[in-house]
Order: sequence, then structure tokens, then C-alpha cells
Amino acid sequence: MNKLIFKFAILLITVSLMSCEKGLMTFDNKNSDIYFADAGKNVPSLAFDSTYVSFGYSSSPDSVRKIVVAISGSTAPYDRVYKLEVNASSTAIAGTHFEALPQQFVIKKNAQTDTIKLKLLRTPEMQTQSYFLTLDLLANENFGNNFKTIAVAGKTIKTISTKLRIDDIIKRPVLWIYNQNNGTTNSNWGVFTRKKLFFMCDVLGITPQYLDTSGLQSAELTGMGKIVQRRLGQLKLAGQTVYEDDGTEMKMGSSAQ
Repeated sequence: MNKLIFKFAILLITVSLMSCEKGLMTFDNKNSDIYFADAGKNVPSLAFDSTYVSFGYSSSPDSVRKIVVAISGSTAPYDRVYKLEVNASSTAIAGTHFEALPQQFVIKKNAQTDTIKLKLLRTPEMQTQSYFLTLDLLANENFGNNFKTIAVAGKTIKTISTKLRIDDIIKRPVLWIYNQNNGTTNSNWGVFTRKKLFFMCDVLGITPQYLDTSGLQSAELTGMGKIVQRRLGQLKLAGQTVYEDDGTEMKMGSSAQ
């Protein structure tokens, strides 16, 4: 009888210890995935994994982009570090085209997102060349990255990688239509240059985007050219001739002379 009681006591102790161990089990963070929130938006048509940032029509020397990182699963009552790296394929250089990223990224306690404020820097070479910056979310001891893609409208969007294209390239506005006979000169405004575009906007009190709109009549387009040419003439008479970057005198098209 004593042996039976002893064995039963051992069994109770063993079960009790197993119960305690189960009570100490914690949530497996690997069940919580990390992803870029813009790729996982509730409205699929608004989801994206790449962004184009142009300094073209901006006067600022820099631009701050907010990149939101989100987690699936539950929040935690403590801070959790997640891992983000610049992809080796990136052509944008830290310290030149963007400010160096922090050494550590954290999902704060009781939070499901973190916002990275990425500061992009404007450089002269961006006027002729685009630079690319790709950021990747990697798995670590706190988060997995199993949620890698999402299908939207027949295309696949990456959720753990986001790509930015950065430049300062000015494209010829829609209304700066070239003559079909030679393909290089607009009869109203002449050859397109970045400097002439901004000079026109300054004289006319408009934005470059305005010249991308439709609805302007031919007479208005000609009138714009004449007004700007008149101003160029006034500056020339005052000894302040305006020159293009290549050293040639700035002139509007033949219809504006």
C-alpha cells in the first residue's frame, strides 16, 4: 500500500510540474509577420510596393517620405526590434542621396506599426539620372517575414520589400508640343529646356503642372510665348540678357517673335 501511495504522489508531482511549465509558455513571435503597410492596404487598388519621388517641381533641397511598417498578430506589452536592410541592388547612396537609416528599428509596446521617416537628399546629378533605393524586411527573433506577396488585380505586390525611384528630372509638359516637320521646335515656345520652363512660369505666374493640363486654346499658347519673349527682350535692352545653360540666348518660338 505504501508503495502505491508513493507512486501516486510521484505522478501528482510530475503532472503539477508539467502544468507549471505550460503556464510559463510565451507567445511565439514567429507567428507574427512584419510587412510594409502600403503593400497590405485594405483597398487593394491603393496597395503598392514602389514609389516615384521627383524633386522636379520642388524648391526644397530634401524630401521626407513616411514608410509605415506593420505587423500581423497581436501587440506585445514590450518593445520589439525588427530588422530592415538596404538591398544591395540599390544605387542610391546613404549620406549622399538619403540620410543614413537608424541602427535599430522598433515596434513599440502595444503598437502594431512603426513609421520610418526616410529623408531623401537632392543632388545635382539627379537632374539627369534616377537613383533607386530598395528596403527589405528580414525575419529575426521577434518577427517572421512569411507574408511576402499579395495578389492585386492580377499582379503580385511585394509586402516585405519596397522600392523608391528618386530623381530631379524635368519632363517636357504635355502642351509643349513639337512641330511634326522637324520634331525639335515648338512654334510658340521654341526648344524645350528646364531653365526656360521655370523662366516661363515665373513670368506668367503659373506652375509647370499647369502646362500639363488640357483645354488651352491655340491663341492662348501663342499669347504665352509672346509675353515671355517680350520680357526676354526687355531684359536684353536692360543689359540682362537671359542665356540657356549651354550659353545660347534664350528665345521663344517663331510664332512669338
